[in-house]
Amino acid sequence: MSNIDQALRECRESAEQGYQLAMHKYREIEQTLSNEKKRISEINREQNQVSRIQNVELIQKQSEGVQRLESEIQKIFDDIQLLHDRQKYFSILVYGRTMAGKSTLMEILTHGNGQSIGKGAQRTTLDVRDYFWNGMKITDVPGIGAFGGAEDERLADDAAKSADLIIFLLTNDAPQADEAECLARLKSMGKPVLGIINVKKSLRISQKDRALRDLNRALDDTETINNIIEQFKAFDKKHNQDWSGIKFVATHLLAAFEGQDDPEIYQASKFDQVEEFILNKVQTDGQFLRIKNFSDIVAVPMNRIILAIFEHSANALKESDLWYEKRRELQSWREKFLERSQKKLDRLYDQLAEELNDAIYDFAEDHYEDEKVNENWSRRIRSLHFENRYKDLLKSFADECEKKRRELSDELSSEIKYTFRGNTSFNVNLESTTTWGKYIGGALFIASLPFRLNPIGIGLTVAAGIYGLLFQNEKQENIRQAKEKLRSDLSESSFEMLGKMHSQIIDIFNDKILHEGVDEFANSLSNYQFMLARLGKSQSEIASSLLEEFRDLNIDLLNEEKKIYKDRGDASCAAIARIPGVILLILSNDSNANPDALSDLLGEKVQIDPAPKELSDAVK
Repeated sequence: MSNIDQALRECRESAEQGYQLAMHKYREIEQTLSNEKKRISEINREQNQVSRIQNVELIQKQSEGVQRLESEIQKIFDDIQLLHDRQKYFSILVYGRTMAGKSTLMEILTHGNGQSIGKGAQRTTLDVRDYFWNGMKITDVPGIGAFGGAEDERLADDAAKSADLIIFLLTNDAPQADEAECLARLKSMGKPVLGIINVKKSLRISQKDRALRDLNRALDDTETINNIIEQFKAFDKKHNQDWSGIKFVATHLLAAFEGQDDPEIYQASKFDQVEEFILNKVQTDGQFLRIKNFSDIVAVPMNRIILAIFEHSANALKESDLWYEKRRELQSWREKFLERSQKKLDRLYDQLAEELNDAIYDFAEDHYEDEKVNENWSRRIRSLHFENRYKDLLKSFADECEKKRRELSDELSSEIKYTFRGNTSFNVNLESTTTWGKYIGGALFIASLPFRLNPIGIGLTVAAGIYGLLFQNEKQENIRQAKEKLRSDLSESSFEMLGKMHSQIIDIFNDKILHEGVDEFANSLSNYQFMLARLGKSQSEIASSLLEEFRDLNIDLLNEEKKIYKDRGDASCAAIARIPGVILLILSNDSNANPDALSDLLGEKVQIDPAPKELSDAVK
C-alpha cells in the first residue's frame, strides 16, 4: 500500500470520529436553542399581561431571531449528514479567478485532453465539477468574478462546506480585491488553504530551448513571485484575518499541460512540486483535517449563533436600561406634579370657599324673608359652577399626565431606535390611561345636587321677624337676626357640601389620575423593564452555556490533535478562545505545544499565553 493510500485509509477512519463529535455537539446546541425559544415564549406571555405597554417589535424580533437560528441549526444537521455521506473521499476544492488556470490544473491532474481549458476571455467552468486524483476528489467551482455573480458564489461556497482542503489559485498578475474577499469567506469557514501561483508567461513550446530558458527565468524570479504573494496577503488586514501562514508554490500550468509528453518541459514547469505540495499536506495532516472539517462545520455556525444570542441579550439589557431611566424620570416628575396639583387644589378650594361665603352673604341680604329660599339658593349655587371648575382642573391634571406619558413614550421610541442604529423598528404602544372622564360625572353627582335647607327653620325665622316688626317695634334687629340665621344655615350646609365635593375631587385625583394615570404607568414601565432584564439575563445564560459547549468542542479538537501528533507537544489549556479560520488563543501554564506548527495545521493564527493564577487554580 502506497503512502497516500495508507493516509487516505486513516482519513476515512478519522472522518467517522469527526462525525460522532459533530453530532454530539449538534444535539447539545439544538437543546440549548430549544431552551431559548421556550424562555422567549414565556417573556411574550408576560408581555401580553402588561395591558398598557407593548413593544411588539422587540419580542417579534427575538422570536424571528430564534427562528433564524433554528433554521441555521437545521442547516448544521444537514451539512453534517451531507459531509457524512461524502466522507468516503478526501475532498479538495480549487478556487481561483476566471481564466486563472483552474481547468488547466484539472486537466493536468487527470491527464485530460485539454477540452475544458478556456480560450481567451471565455468562461469555462459553468458549474461545480468533480474530478478524481490519487484516490481524492478534486472539485472545480465557478471562477471568482465570473458572470454568474452571486449564484456562482453560492454554488462555490456550498461546495466549500464539505471540502477538507482548499487549493487557492493566483496568477502573477496584480492581486484583485474580489479574490481576497473569496479567500476571507473560505477562511471564515475554518478551511485550511494551500496556495498555488500560476506564473503566466507566453511560451512557444515548438522552440524548446527558448521555452525552457523563459520558463526557468520566470519561475526562478522568486522576488517578483513573492512580491505578488505578499501583495495578496496584505488584503488580510481589511478582513481582520491573518494570512501570513498560508504557503504558496509557483508553477506554469500551461507548460505543465503541454509538456505532459515532454519530461524536460514538464519538469521546468515545476508542477511536480505542486503535486508533492498537495500530497505531503494530505499525508501529513489529512487525518486531522477530516476531524477538523466535521468539527468546524459545527464550530463556525455555532460561533455565529453565540454572537447572535449575546447580541440579543445586549439589546434586551440596553433597552431595559432605557425603560428604567424613563421610569425614574416619571417618578421624579410625579413628585413635582403631586406638589403642584395639591397647591392648585388648595387654591381652588380657598377661592371657591371665598366665593361661596360672598354668595351666602349677598343671598341672605336679599332672601332673608324668601319663602322659596331653598329653590332660589340651589339656583344660585349652581350659577357658581363649582363642579365644572373642579372638572376643568381635573381635566388639566389628566391632560398633563397624558402629555407626560406621550412625551416619555416618544422619547423611549426615539432613544431605542437611536441606540440600535436603525437595525430594527421598535414601537412603544400605550393604551390610553385617561380614565378620569368616565368617573368624574358619577363622583360629583352628590356634590352637584341642590343645597337643601330645613324649610321649617327658615319659615320660623321669617315669621319671627315679621312678628317683631309689628308688635315689638324691633324691626331692624329682627331683620339682622333673620339674615344671620339664614347665613348660618346656608354656611353650615353649603360648606359641608363644598367639603364633600373637595374630598371627592381629591379621591378622584388620587385614584383615577395619580394612581391609574401615573402610578400604574410607572408600574408598567417597571414591569417591562424587569421583563427585558430577565430576557437579557436568560439569553446571556444561554449564550454562555453555548460558549462552554463551543469551548469543549475546540478542546476536543485539540485532544484529537494530541492523539495524532504525539511528538508535537501538549496543547493543554486552562482557557481557550477561537474564531475558526482566524485565531486560536490558548491560556496555559503547562502547554509545550509549538504555536507555529499548530497554526500551520489549523490554518489560523495561534497564540499561547500564560494563564492567570486564579484561572489555573480554578481549572485544577
